[in-house]
Amino acid sequence: MRFRRKPKPDPAASALADDAGTDEAQDQVAEQVRRDLQRVIDRFGWAVLHGGGNPGDPRYSTTVGLTAFGHPEVIVLGLPFEAGEKYLNLVGEAVRGGARFTPGVTTTALTDETSPVVFLQVDDDPRTSVAEQFHGSIEVLQLVWPDSTGKLPWEEGHRNPPGSQPLLGALPTGLPGAGDPPSAD
Repeated sequence: MRFRRKPKPDPAASALADDAGTDEAQDQVAEQVRRDLQRVIDRFGWAVLHGGGNPGDPRYSTTVGLTAFGHPEVIVLGLPFEAGEKYLNLVGEAVRGGARFTPGVTTTALTDETSPVVFLQVDDDPRTSVAEQFHGSIEVLQLVWPDSTGKLPWEEGHRNPPGSQPLLGALPTGLPGAGDPPSAD
């Protein structure tokens, strides 16, 4: 599922901007985006939003809607949008099927046996503000992905450049490279 945050240019919205002022036109576009997002959530149970990608700000993908399943929303940083969306849709499908991911959980349920992902607690991040608009106060987990050799960012020999996947929370004790974490497998 893909949700695009920028709608196609609408001649009517342009006319509104000329006639009613920029703020009102932006409010109407924002409301249309909110309605479109709600339709995706109503259909699938969650949506995936993308952002970032500017210098110094890695790409990110985040869920909106997992809170309604009693599960934290999930964000992933540093992946191409298609890959981030694929991971988050796998998370959404697992959550819809009853799985629960918690901080510190390492799992290969979303990958292969040699490439675990880990979930970290995110205390507060502005990239998840859209989910807050839908659900109020939310919990958020970061899905941390491995490099091409299956190593996580804090493990010795990790091959990705520093900063390619900023960590949004503290590392729980017992993560790979520092002991045995809890497992969701």
